Amino acid sequence: MVPVRARVGDLASIYRFNGTGTLLWKLLQTPKTVSELATAVAQGYEVEPVRAEQDVAEFVSEMKAVGLVEILAAMAMAGD
Repeated sequence: MVPVRARVGDLASIYRFNGTGTLLWKLLQTPKTVSELATAVAQGYEVEPVRAEQDVAEFVSEMKAVGLVEILAAMAMAGD
């Protein structure tokens, strides 16, 4: 994911995702836990599940910080 902070039209930012970010963005069209997302990344990119979970958590945190995703109350209570 590469944030571009130049003022383009009325947009404050434009985000361009790499292959992993694109996969996650597509998966996030329906609510998913970090664990579910990490499993998909680990399987799709043949990375260790622990590493996938760390990377996915960071991605989701960054997307939440800029308002592109929200954490549903039920999932937040479950710890994901």
